[in-house]
Amino acid sequence: MNCDIHRFWLGVLLIAVVVASSPACRRGTAGTNQTNAANQNANSQASGTRPSFEDKGDLKLQYHPRKDSNSPTKVGSNPEALGKLIAELNERLILPFDIVISFEDCDQPDASYDPEAHQVTICHQLFDAYHDLLKTKIKDKKKLDDAIKATTAAVFFHELGHGLVDAWKIPITGREEDAVDQLSTLVLIEGTEDGEQMALAGAISFKLYADLDQTQRIYWDEHSLDEQRFFDTVCLVYGHDEKKYAYLVDDGTLPEERAVLCPDDYQRVSRAWRQLLGPYLKQPTQTRPKLKFR
Repeated sequence: MNCDIHRFWLGVLLIAVVVASSPACRRGTAGTNQTNAANQNANSQASGTRPSFEDKGDLKLQYHPRKDSNSPTKVGSNPEALGKLIAELNERLILPFDIVISFEDCDQPDASYDPEAHQVTICHQLFDAYHDLLKTKIKDKKKLDDAIKATTAAVFFHELGHGLVDAWKIPITGREEDAVDQLSTLVLIEGTEDGEQMALAGAISFKLYADLDQTQRIYWDEHSLDEQRFFDTVCLVYGHDEKKYAYLVDDGTLPEERAVLCPDDYQRVSRAWRQLLGPYLKQPTQTRPKLKFR
């Protein structure tokens, strides 16, 4: 990857988010907003110039402590760390309005973006659900916590991706869920320390959910099937670095028939998202280090 692309992803760093089997990923559609901004972006891209957008909003953390103190995991229970993450994002993103990032108790494990309220909601119960899912394969407590953290980071990027698509009316062809899956994986790979492994952890959760739901495949859903999301994520990781991740092909995780397409897929997806997101990033004043999740 050349230096310009690398610097871009250092700038994009935390823009979006792979949610695992979340039925309320997007809560309906917003009414009318930012149409002029979308037209301005399209016109600017056609003329080869960089559009200029006014930064009128911020991400606002809204953290509600858990009511249940018997949670099997403490992942996601550090509001100070979450606040630092939100502050880092606000130094990078141009937004037309505030977007609330809410961590709260819910009736069920869930994560969603509400375009009417401009709010990303991450339910505390989602951390517990990932704990119960991943503990079937990971016995070491630290490795289990790291896997939960990685998977929920991917969820966060995915849902924030919906927020950015809504905020600036970013043009998407195909299913939006697939598009922000791709963006989440790209940001993990290029903008986060150990991000490739985090992306693979998210992929594993898809595989585990797929194994549980063999008789309950929902073909009409806005999300791709969990098996497909698993292979799409693994393909992007492999396509980013064929030599480093050759073992994914050697051990049969990624079929050779798909693997030969992955390098081109990675370059195509990365190039498209750089073009789509570029106008909505603040010009970096210095090269920032990759994000560390603690």
